[in-house]
Amino acid sequence: MLTKKCAILSSFLLLLTGILQAQFRTTDFRLLGKVESVQSVTYAYGNPSKTEVSGFLDSEQFDSVYLKFDRRRNLILRENFLDYRGKLGLFDRTILQINPSNQLEKLETTLIQNGEEPRKISQRKRFYYLQNQLVRQDEFNSGRTSDQYWVTNYHHEKGNLIAKHFWMEDELFSVDRLEYNLRNQISKETNFHNNGRSGKTVEYIYSDGVSTKKITTSGNEKTIESFIYNDGFLSGYELIEKSGRLLEAKTYNRDGLIKSVKKFNHLSQSIDNYDFKYKKDRENNWVFCEISKNSLPVYLVKRKINYFKN
Repeated sequence: MLTKKCAILSSFLLLLTGILQAQFRTTDFRLLGKVESVQSVTYAYGNPSKTEVSGFLDSEQFDSVYLKFDRRRNLILRENFLDYRGKLGLFDRTILQINPSNQLEKLETTLIQNGEEPRKISQRKRFYYLQNQLVRQDEFNSGRTSDQYWVTNYHHEKGNLIAKHFWMEDELFSVDRLEYNLRNQISKETNFHNNGRSGKTVEYIYSDGVSTKKITTSGNEKTIESFIYNDGFLSGYELIEKSGRLLEAKTYNRDGLIKSVKKFNHLSQSIDNYDFKYKKDRENNWVFCEISKNSLPVYLVKRKINYFKN
């Protein structure tokens, strides 16, 4: 079980997805013990031959996911699988390189698409650090019709990240500026276009030193994310739009796993209710999850977890 301190820290890190890098540690995936690899497959309930994309957990975007870690608990390989005419096929493969300081140094994704199209590098990222602080990120993205090259420069002051400068094709595209409160916590992040006009803003509100709200404004759109704590642990989350309509609500157990989700269905204009039931292995990692929608089972997620022997 996560400690209070770790639970609060993990919740706060979720707020800063625009600042921090993607998941690449076992703790980011809430995996316990010396995990070497995880193979996860999501099936349609009652039909073990049919794989699905559930929209949750490991199968948020893919039918199957394979994760491989090194002995320092860093993610070094990720493979994503989709259904190709009734069979799982490899969609893409991402290889990650970690430096001796356990920092992500390089990431390269190869688009494979089950071999139905020529393989190509779809994304490449390179990270540069100075005194253990991220100072630059180079990014290459290859689309169907064009390629893009991005450079992000990170500016620090007294140990705090205060600005991010985004460059595309050697031209300044936009700038993010960060503000801090008296407790040295991020209170606001504002994006400015290259013409100087402000774009999206994100405000962080704290209670007793813990982030409890995240307010995002972009043009006429506004969303409010609320983080609910119980005895120091994140127990709930709500996403509400400007009109007051609930878009999503989640509850968590003390291990940080999702217990239930309420999600607005734009087609039916109603709320769908999802419930999650887990089975765990001896290391307390979940290896089986049944997902129900409006009280009816719809998905089964099965995991095979391998551990380093020593």
